[in-house]
Amino acid sequence: MKFNDKEIARLSLGDADFEGRMNYLKTSSTNFSSSSGNFKERWFKLKCNLLFYFKLNDLGQIDVKQPAAGVFVLENCRVQSELRSGIQFAFSMTFNDDPDRKHLFTARTEDTVHQWVSAIKNATYEHLRSRSILLQEKINHLTGKDPLLMYPRNHGTIRNFKEDKEEISLPKAVISSFQSHVSLAASSVVTEGNLIDL
Repeated sequence: MKFNDKEIARLSLGDADFEGRMNYLKTSSTNFSSSSGNFKERWFKLKCNLLFYFKLNDLGQIDVKQPAAGVFVLENCRVQSELRSGIQFAFSMTFNDDPDRKHLFTARTEDTVHQWVSAIKNATYEHLRSRSILLQEKINHLTGKDPLLMYPRNHGTIRNFKEDKEEISLPKAVISSFQSHVSLAASSVVTEGNLIDL
């Protein structure tokens, strides 16, 4: 995936949809324990479908002069609470393109874990697309009309493509004998003498 570093850095500094302090550990396999590595405390910002993380200074604050230490693009990922990991208040994230690598997060309370899991799941394109399809089906069921086939601001009338084609159709003489790159008005009749040879 290509992206512009400056734009990502600028985006990370704005207001977040959800943010907070968590501990983070990247594991190389699905078998993990607290002894397989050290958790690092980071500040996380969720903005749209991007999860930024920042290093904290000695006072436990974000250094606003430093850009984000990293970013997760929350697409094709699976987020779940980690109840069997032996680590308290944990959840994990795995990506479809690297299912053996697990990103493990811990929070201070179980409620915070549920908030983060819910916020991350709701931020993905897959979730927004499924919500859009569900709303489209509900509108179709209530009105009998597919909202994607209707013109905007046309009082619910459905576009009839057959009538549109008949209105703009050209006379047969123009359709059958037109041989030029020059466009002609629909009302003019083209004869053999008016054609431009290319």
